[in-house]
Amino acid sequence: MKRILAATDFSPLSQQAVRRAALLAARDNAEVLIVHAMPRLSALQLAFGAHDSVPTRMRAAAEDSLAALLQTARQMGAGRVRGEIVTGSAHRGVVDAANNFNADLLVIGAHGKGMLQQLFLGGAASLILTHATCPVLVVRQATIGDYRHALAAVDLGPRSEAVLRTALAVAGPAGVTAVHAFQAPFEVNLRYKGFAEAEIARYVEQQAETVRDDLRTLLSRAGLADLQLDSRIVHGHPNPALPETASELAADLIVAARHGGSHLEEMVMGSVSKFLVYYAPCDVLVV
Repeated sequence: MKRILAATDFSPLSQQAVRRAALLAARDNAEVLIVHAMPRLSALQLAFGAHDSVPTRMRAAAEDSLAALLQTARQMGAGRVRGEIVTGSAHRGVVDAANNFNADLLVIGAHGKGMLQQLFLGGAASLILTHATCPVLVVRQATIGDYRHALAAVDLGPRSEAVLRTALAVAGPAGVTAVHAFQAPFEVNLRYKGFAEAEIARYVEQQAETVRDDLRTLLSRAGLADLQLDSRIVHGHPNPALPETASELAADLIVAARHGGSHLEEMVMGSVSKFLVYYAPCDVLVV
C-alpha cells in the first residue's frame, strides 16, 4: 500500500481509524491523508444566519481537531501525513478525496455495537462503503497494535483472489486463513421432503469434497501457491458461520468481497459483506 486515506468525524472510533491507518502506513512507508467532511458554508449560513459566527467557529474547531490527529499519526510512525477538510456531501467528499488521492485503502470507523450507525450526517458510512472504488476498512475495535490473525472470506467467485491478496497486504505479518462457508444445493429442500438425515449428511459431504477441491485450486493459482495459507471449509450460511469462525480463530480482521459486477450490484453491497460490516466481532475490510 502506498496511499491510505482515513476519514474522521472526530468521534472515538473514527480516531481509532486514524490510528489504524497510521500503523499500516508506518509498516509500509505509505502516505496518509486524513479527511474531515463539513457542510458547505451556504448550508451553515442557511441554518445559523449569514452573519452568525458558528460556521467560522466550527471550521476552526475542526482544524484544531485535525491538527491533533495529524500529531497522533506522526507519533505512531506515519512519516508522510497531511490533513484536508472537504465540504459538501460527506460521503461524496470522502469518496472524491480518495479517488483524487488514488488511495489504495480507505479507513473509516464503525459506530455502536452490533450495527453500523451513522459515521457522518445522513448515514454516510454505508454510502462510502457502497460508492468507494478502493477497499474500505471498517474499524470496530481499539487499535493497539498490528493485526494478529485475518480471516479471508472467499466465495470461490471471481473476486476471491482479490480478497486473498488484499488480506495479505493489509494483514501484513499476521496469519491469514481462507474460509469458505457453504450450503449444499437443495439441502434445505431435502429436509422439507423428508429425506433421512444420514442421506443428507452423505450428500453434504460429497458437496464439501467438491468445495475443498475448488478451494485448493484457488490457493494454487500463480502467486498464491507458495504462501502456504491456512484454509477452512465451514458448513452453514455465511452470515452466522463467518463471524462464528472468526471468533474461533481469534481473528481481529475479516476480509470479504463487495460482490460488485453489474450496475445494480455496484449500487448495493452483497448481503454477506453488509452483514459482516454490521455485526462482525472485529474489523472488516470490504474489497
